[in-house]
Amino acid sequence: MSRPLDSVARKQARLLQFRTDPADLGEVIAYRPADAAADLAAELSVQYTSNVAIGLDVQPPYRALEAVLRAAAGTWARWQYNEGHYELLCAAPINPQDRHDVFRYWAEAVIPGPAGQRIAEQLAELLARAEPRPAVRPSPPRAGRRSRGWWPGELARWRLAEELAALPWPRDNGEPVRFALCTDGRLAAIGHELPAEPDRKGVVRHLLPRISIGTAASGHSQRHALTVNATTTLLATSWKGVSTVLLANPDQPLVVAAATDGPPWARRLNVPAVAASRRLAALPSLSANVPPFPEHLVDGALADTAPGPVWAVAPVSVRTPGLGRGHGMELFRRIEEAIDSRCEKYSHRSPVFIEVPAVKVPPSESGSRVSGPIAAQAIPTALDAAGVDDLLVAVLWSTDEVRARVKAAIAAHWGPGDTWTATEGVEEPLAGGRIKVVFLHDKAGALSHGPRSAAERQRDLEQMLAPYAGGGVRVAAICETDWDPGRWYPTIEARDTAEAEDGKWPSKQALARLGATSQYIKQAPPPVPTHTREGKPYNEKYRAKKVASRQNGLDSSTANVLREILSGVGATDHRLGSAFGRLPLDPWWHIGIHVRRHAQRRAYGKRRTRTPAPITATLTALRPTAGPDQPWQIWSYSPQAGQWLAHGPATTALHAADLAWDVTGYPTVGDERPQASAAAHIVEQALVAARTQLPATAPAVLYVDGDGAEYIWAGLADEALGQSPPADLPRPASWLPGHSLPRAQRPLATVRVITDLERIGRPTGAHMRTSDGTWRATDTTNSLFQLAADDGTRTYPDLLLVNVPRIWAAGPAGRYGKDETRFDNTSQNRNGYAHTATRFTVIGQGTDADCDLIGAVAAVLTNQGITSDVRQSKPTPLHLARRMDSTHPYYRRTAESNEDNSDTAPADAEDSEAAEA
Repeated sequence: MSRPLDSVARKQARLLQFRTDPADLGEVIAYRPADAAADLAAELSVQYTSNVAIGLDVQPPYRALEAVLRAAAGTWARWQYNEGHYELLCAAPINPQDRHDVFRYWAEAVIPGPAGQRIAEQLAELLARAEPRPAVRPSPPRAGRRSRGWWPGELARWRLAEELAALPWPRDNGEPVRFALCTDGRLAAIGHELPAEPDRKGVVRHLLPRISIGTAASGHSQRHALTVNATTTLLATSWKGVSTVLLANPDQPLVVAAATDGPPWARRLNVPAVAASRRLAALPSLSANVPPFPEHLVDGALADTAPGPVWAVAPVSVRTPGLGRGHGMELFRRIEEAIDSRCEKYSHRSPVFIEVPAVKVPPSESGSRVSGPIAAQAIPTALDAAGVDDLLVAVLWSTDEVRARVKAAIAAHWGPGDTWTATEGVEEPLAGGRIKVVFLHDKAGALSHGPRSAAERQRDLEQMLAPYAGGGVRVAAICETDWDPGRWYPTIEARDTAEAEDGKWPSKQALARLGATSQYIKQAPPPVPTHTREGKPYNEKYRAKKVASRQNGLDSSTANVLREILSGVGATDHRLGSAFGRLPLDPWWHIGIHVRRHAQRRAYGKRRTRTPAPITATLTALRPTAGPDQPWQIWSYSPQAGQWLAHGPATTALHAADLAWDVTGYPTVGDERPQASAAAHIVEQALVAARTQLPATAPAVLYVDGDGAEYIWAGLADEALGQSPPADLPRPASWLPGHSLPRAQRPLATVRVITDLERIGRPTGAHMRTSDGTWRATDTTNSLFQLAADDGTRTYPDLLLVNVPRIWAAGPAGRYGKDETRFDNTSQNRNGYAHTATRFTVIGQGTDADCDLIGAVAAVLTNQGITSDVRQSKPTPLHLARRMDSTHPYYRRTAESNEDNSDTAPADAEDSEAAEA
């Protein structure tokens, strides 16, 4: 990029985010059939649900229609329900015959038989007779809804993808790479798959490079923007678990992307897409555009050693053996250069982010960041701030190796020294007598794997801890487990059985019911072998490095357990305060609000449930107790507790109860979702209670996850920033958290935190002004940047914190990808890391709020981890609130799995609502 800001700014961020203009969309044609089409489409949906969906797990048929329709038209098209009418939108004219054939054969494929033929013929005739007219651009999405379902945004993404598909991409070695545009709007490097070395069975796995265009969070500038990201998708070697199928031929302008139906272990191609494509392929006018899908999902369609005519994309959860991670920074810089130099519509249109000079956020210990566990001499003060008089740490061990490793870590970090014996069953005071450690051998098997309930384990654990607990002593347990969440099982049934009999989750809940927090430590991996598989001895220098690396990993993980034990009871040292540096350390409450909608688990072959999914809502509040050298207080709130408590008791209250919170009892208004109504009500209750239940009355700053909370609070959406609440708002609490409170009691501000690169854009470095006044490009940056107006006259309370990966910062060995891309087949086993970022948008609620300062504070609380040595992805209050949820014993049963979040899932709820209309 060569568009530096003409001001005194020292640095300007480089970001793969590009502004769009309404004129960039080009002509959009609308075909709106007669009103009878709405009744036919509704009847089609009812017939489909009645005849096809019974006993089958299938997707809505409208997603299949868009894939076939775009392939037939050769460009963007969308069938949507708008203002009481169905209409066909497209970026180029479609002749009447093609419109008739597409809708006729697609509808017959959806509903086979006489009923389908009747509906199909009538609907096709109405579409064929519809006259083209200019599309009426809708108003921006209403507050509370994300803009991804807004069709101008989807078309803007498509237009940029079209320009990128026309460009040749330089390759490190060999011919240039070309990306083909797929009907789902993504770009795929068909014919440029990346192979790995053969595995033990001789099977070669391939990665398909892909480029995706996302809708950016525009923030306070309120200008629509796009992001560009590159991914690699593992190609399947069998049909088991396939999530997407790509089908292309040389004469076809678009690659047809068809989703799959059925359970993950028995996928099948989407029925309407397959049947419609087979029939359309026989038509002379469409045969070049719509190839027929394979008749059956047979393994013969997928070659063992090279991609065949069908590209089957495996789900995200499938491992990638022998292939490194990421494309590397060089690919993103090439994308940036190509757009700036050859895509005139988007050239030099990235937003202006300039450096915040007064805030330093270093990536290592060289600056204000504090690393390592809490020092032994600081533990008493930290426990005082957490409201803990005495802490009993019970080490529940099973193997001698784990016992010795935990003993060594405690001796190193909590002060007893190497001569400490750690007698079994004897309490030994450490850290000035404020911590008592006792080692207890789990002879009863309370933590072991097997079909034992939490109640049975609770009885054994209560007997083990009874001689030591009581008298106001807070208990924290270090527990041994050999469970590996990444372990591969041959069948789904084997995995489910192993998870059901895993001793970690019921024992963790049993300890929570006893009022004890817990941390689990893994057993050591197998020792480093002395010989290769072929029987040859390893090189001693190579083996010594492997042994040292293994030991360092074990020591680090054990030290992390000690950190988490203290933070689990709410103890922290001066690290948060010292990270502020020159920023004022105001005695505010920093409150993180975490809300998660649970996954809707259902048995495959059953109808989708209409019961609203439950939610989990947790809040964490922390504030400095005194100066920068003193610890912070941490309090938490959960609906199960019903009140604000110190962090430790609030966490155990949450973990001892059911994680789900039923939302059916909360009233909704209009099309408001039950989860949004319940979350807004719970959070408002917590903020009202905070005025009287927190140990001090002070102004508050709220932190929310922008990716997951925009459907709850309408004021978080880009279109609502700086606006007044609309008149049709269901209730004041639906605008922003705390908005229903009296004006004098409202929070100072709400900080919307976004970490999704689809909404931020990939950082590629910075432009730096040198001493002679010229600008030069830098490869990396870890500065804090602030959004500025395009003319540079003012800035917004909208900040960007760029993260340099830890392995990249470690040295040249971890910087593969800096000067080369993933398209070099000789380097597939190396990791090509790229940079990430976190964005903070500050929404002022108090009249005297300093939003620029609050944004800088959010960045500091993200840069300084409360336990880890590296930067967190979210500010500490939000990080702790989310961790209360994610460490619940049964979090995994209610969290969205990788397969639930596959790239074939509906992009927005509005699309699903239109399909069901």
